[in-house]
Amino acid sequence: MSVELSWPGKRPPAPGVPAQPRLVETFEPYRFASGVNVTAATTPLASCPSPLPNALYRGDNLPILAHLLDSGLDGKVRLIYADPPYDSGVDWTRKVRLRRPRRRGIDPVVMQQVQYADTWPEGAYLQFIYDRLPLLRALLADDGSLWLHCDHRRAHHLRCLLDEVFGAENYLNTITWRSQTARGAKVHAFYFPNSAHTLLVYARHRAAPTRWHPPRKRMVLSEAEAAASFMRDERGFFRTSDPGAYSFDSLVRLHAEGRLYAPFGGEVRIDPVQQRVYASHGGNLGIKYHLVDLGDGRHQVERAVDNVWDDIPGLGTTPGEDLGYPTQKTEALLARIIATGSDPGDLLLDPFCGSGTTLAVAEKLGRRWIGCDAGHGAIQTTTRRLQAGMTVAAAEQENGQSAPRHGQSATVEGAGCVGTGAHGFAVFAAQDGPAATAVAPEVRLSITRIDGAPATIVVTVEAVRVPGLAATAGELAAGEWPTLVDSIAIDPAYDGQVLRVTMADAPLKKRASVQGTYSITLPALPTLLAVRIVDIMGGQHLATVTIEES
Repeated sequence: MSVELSWPGKRPPAPGVPAQPRLVETFEPYRFASGVNVTAATTPLASCPSPLPNALYRGDNLPILAHLLDSGLDGKVRLIYADPPYDSGVDWTRKVRLRRPRRRGIDPVVMQQVQYADTWPEGAYLQFIYDRLPLLRALLADDGSLWLHCDHRRAHHLRCLLDEVFGAENYLNTITWRSQTARGAKVHAFYFPNSAHTLLVYARHRAAPTRWHPPRKRMVLSEAEAAASFMRDERGFFRTSDPGAYSFDSLVRLHAEGRLYAPFGGEVRIDPVQQRVYASHGGNLGIKYHLVDLGDGRHQVERAVDNVWDDIPGLGTTPGEDLGYPTQKTEALLARIIATGSDPGDLLLDPFCGSGTTLAVAEKLGRRWIGCDAGHGAIQTTTRRLQAGMTVAAAEQENGQSAPRHGQSATVEGAGCVGTGAHGFAVFAAQDGPAATAVAPEVRLSITRIDGAPATIVVTVEAVRVPGLAATAGELAAGEWPTLVDSIAIDPAYDGQVLRVTMADAPLKKRASVQGTYSITLPALPTLLAVRIVDIMGGQHLATVTIEES
């Protein structure tokens, strides 16, 4: 039986006119690095076509998804995590904070800034999702899966839409994630507080079969906790499981290993003639699964994961990850999803990337990725987050502390370009964002040459002013301008069109600030050096300096 959802103004899904995105920025930490053997360094990201994993797109994802299909990515994406608006009726804001340690009596929050509006006319929200589902389905590989994140407001409607577009036979499960614990005024909510989100999981073709690695969760128990829930023998605490269809030989082997349990104080008996293993006092035998003894009275137990995820905390209990972006999800949540539905080197897509959690976790787990968002603030937050993570990875590789993650040297099929891992990523614009502001008098730089080869300079940012804020560089104490800055990025060979960043200072912690002084390796001289500064309000300031032969 086929059931379809109706709403005012429903029409067939819009096919989407492919966008024509233009490359506006890359991050290539190895571009001019000396003594580093990196394949990607020979293929500049700026010369690679779109779509390019790893790639971040700014703009409405409907034409971007059509562009990805038009560019040959149909059936190439292993996993899609989509966290669209929820029709919450809220204008979601972020707190604009000064980047400095908390001071008594001084509020570091200077304003609230809207990131995106989640209010829709009647029927518009469902049509918005409906238009995008066929494109997402077409991008998925036959063994791929879609994970659609939603909440109590529209989960039932979205399930109907997914049944219609993906087919009810490709429904895999509904996951309930405890995203928060009721506290404060919320505990007095009528008809119970809402403390959970929903993940609707669908296969492209369930019979393929879908790529799937069942996750396990590990719990650490104290001696008392283990004793309260588990039995104990000479090898430690254990639980039991029914042997099911285990063969006689397998049961004999398990008994020799001390892993068979006889109930009621009985013993394990073996009858080789009858090919039978049984308990002397009756009852069913059990197979022992021992907890791992971690020492110091701690014991680890491993358990299967079902469709109720109450072991992954939300952002409220992991404040160290908080980037200030509204509706941000935690890395542990995305790590479970990505590890379950994909392999290292696979291509992932997040069409509503927000703060960039999916992309950051995909990067750490060695997956290739594509992200989209229409919000200027989302793209800035995601770019800063990725630059921070890749800067650390690049430094570790340059110092020989780690090898490239699996999948980092994967070549994009048909593109002939490498764009994964610490090698970098590209940012494409499918719609215009705020332009960089004029430099003078907002930014002052000084340049110091260092003799030797390759040519090296020290760039020092001396002052930054942010129009629109009362706390400007002139009103702050000397040297406090970094409190107004979110990130600094430097391109030592700017072509006037694409900012190809080789160095990024992108602190993620709320109270951390940029350093302000940077040693930069230059290409052949003369060259145009560009410094892009993003202030705490999201304004962009671009300063350029021509470096001539000495």
